Amino acid sequence: MDEIDLNCNCPAMDGGRAMTDNFASIHQLLRDHLDQYEKDRSGVLQDPHERVLTALEYPYMTLPNRDAFLAALRQTLTEQECRAWFAFPDFSYHVQPLRPEEALAKAEEDLKPVFPALAESLIAKGFLTPMPRSDGGSGYLRTYMLYLCFGAIESNDGTPLNRLLQEFWRYATDVDGSRLRTTAPEHRVLPDPVSITGRRADGRVAMNVEIPDTREVIPLDLCEEVLERSSHIAVINCICRQARQNQGTRECDYPIKEVCFLFNEAAYEAIRGGWGRELTRAEARDLLEELRDMGLVQVVSNAQHPLSLCNCCSCCCLCLRTMARNEDTIAVRSRYRVRIVRPESCVHCGRCVGACQMSAIGVDDFGMFIDESKCIGCGQCVSRCPASVMKMEAIPGTRGPDRYTVDRIFL
Repeated sequence: MDEIDLNCNCPAMDGGRAMTDNFASIHQLLRDHLDQYEKDRSGVLQDPHERVLTALEYPYMTLPNRDAFLAALRQTLTEQECRAWFAFPDFSYHVQPLRPEEALAKAEEDLKPVFPALAESLIAKGFLTPMPRSDGGSGYLRTYMLYLCFGAIESNDGTPLNRLLQEFWRYATDVDGSRLRTTAPEHRVLPDPVSITGRRADGRVAMNVEIPDTREVIPLDLCEEVLERSSHIAVINCICRQARQNQGTRECDYPIKEVCFLFNEAAYEAIRGGWGRELTRAEARDLLEELRDMGLVQVVSNAQHPLSLCNCCSCCCLCLRTMARNEDTIAVRSRYRVRIVRPESCVHCGRCVGACQMSAIGVDDFGMFIDESKCIGCGQCVSRCPASVMKMEAIPGTRGPDRYTVDRIFL
């Protein structure tokens, strides 16, 4: 594995010494985990099921109930299926998927007589993912943890592995959950475009918004630019709210169906697989604005060419829940922060408080106040304030994501 820079190039939330100590602790755990993965990858592990589990878990640190996961894998896959799985490439949008007959050439000799049946079984069990090839056909890549979780949450069939995958997702999103991501944060918050441009998607001017210096706005801050850069756009269901629904712990009434977006290769895959609906740019623009108006926070892949955009609530969704517990290993705030510029104009309507998913705003007899350690720079409060009390301000010294693209959506 190439050396990984664990320093985030995007602005992390402020929060004092406790947060700094938290980040240092998380990053040390990540380094320890990667060291262990390198040892495992060097060939120490001989058991096929152990090899599969190690490949599935390495981006997320050690799984909870690992022994139970291993036992469930043994119930789900045969030893031969585990070995056949490694004849296919690891999942990446930049790797050529293999047809089963091509993977056969890479299989161990004793597997070759039964390899077609093994590949067919792995496909049926969801451990191989169909992907488009450069020649226009389809091939297969090894499924990774997010896809297994997605399938488990959607099917909710109660099998041992299904239950453990849903438990892993709960472990990832609970307030006292683990530190799961390894490299730079995968997602970043997008500010409400109205709060930084003063205009809605249809061009209407928002008279109640004080527009920041437009020279500070870069294209990657805007949903419209994300859509324009995308060759394919698909909408899918929200895995976070569906998981909470399955658990019986969902507190909100935000929609589950067709609320999260995939772009480019990820969208193409979802459309071909039948679990995503293709959208035109105009349809996507309208739906994004509708979801934003509901009060959902839009969180996009932390890359110049994003693969996903989620519409998040703080009660269910992974990115906001991890940010609420001061972690920077999955998502980071936007390049903006909210500033109170006209406190005397506050009419105590409470709209800003209701709009804030992070409970970062309060109003008392003296006016409103902002807890900067909680603010993620989404701009929902700014666009809803009727008295122009607040404005968005670019955080000095920050810039857009350095990564040009990402290989896959880990979480």
